[in-house]
Amino acid sequence: MDENENDLIRVISFNLKRDFGPALHRSRRWKERRSIAAQFIRESGATIVGVQELLPGMREDVGNLLDSEYSVLGFGRYKGLRPKNDEHSDIIIKNEDAKVTFIKTFWLSKSPEQLSRAYFAIFPRICTVAEVHVEKPDRTIRVFNTHLDHISGIARLLGVKVILEYISKFNQENPLPTILMGDLNCKPKSRPVQFLNDHVLDFPDVHLTDVYSKFEPSSLSNTFHNFSGKVNSKADPIDYIFVSDEFEIVESRILTEPVNGRYPSDHYPLMATLRLKKSFRSNE
Repeated sequence: MDENENDLIRVISFNLKRDFGPALHRSRRWKERRSIAAQFIRESGATIVGVQELLPGMREDVGNLLDSEYSVLGFGRYKGLRPKNDEHSDIIIKNEDAKVTFIKTFWLSKSPEQLSRAYFAIFPRICTVAEVHVEKPDRTIRVFNTHLDHISGIARLLGVKVILEYISKFNQENPLPTILMGDLNCKPKSRPVQFLNDHVLDFPDVHLTDVYSKFEPSSLSNTFHNFSGKVNSKADPIDYIFVSDEFEIVESRILTEPVNGRYPSDHYPLMATLRLKKSFRSNE
């Protein structure tokens, strides 16, 4: 792919489909998918994977199946108060390639430091942020992983603004190359995504680029497929990765291939291969 692959950082955003509700067909239950989900993560070569819809039992399975090779980091949206339904938006780190020096989860509401939900949102929504020291290129980066509300456009826009406020606040204290990923539950022309792409007046110290900017227009397609395996070039993605100006986007792809003939989720993973630009590769 490139003359110097040691400088590359591969990241993936992946909604794993929560194992909940009687409508989920037996073949699509988590116990039927967990081994291929772990296999996908291991074989992807990603240093950082942001996952959404991870219930506590699923989280335990992922940790056990990936063993000590990976760390699964983050906190549930109910702070552990609802053990069976405490959905996580966790960040998974490949321990050989990176280590986490800071981890935090906040809520996408007007009270982000406490368990709360946005007006019109059915559930509390969260974002997990980690500071990750990547062994190659020996640099710490900041990663945000989230899952926006599936019903309310108002809640989605508020969630984006809360995340940008945190990115700005963290950068004022300690500026770091930044990645934002997650299931945003909205299309590229929606207000939340447009706000992320063009928020200069509100957050002049933050500039993010959508990795879909590397796509040829004809290759952009759905990321949600409902276990069908169908690719529709006329449909829009709802999963995203944004990066700050310190990163060069070397490659980005929606990974539509099954694992052992099956799909580990109703979403396709979104992968980005990144490189820190030369001026940002020095140690902190």
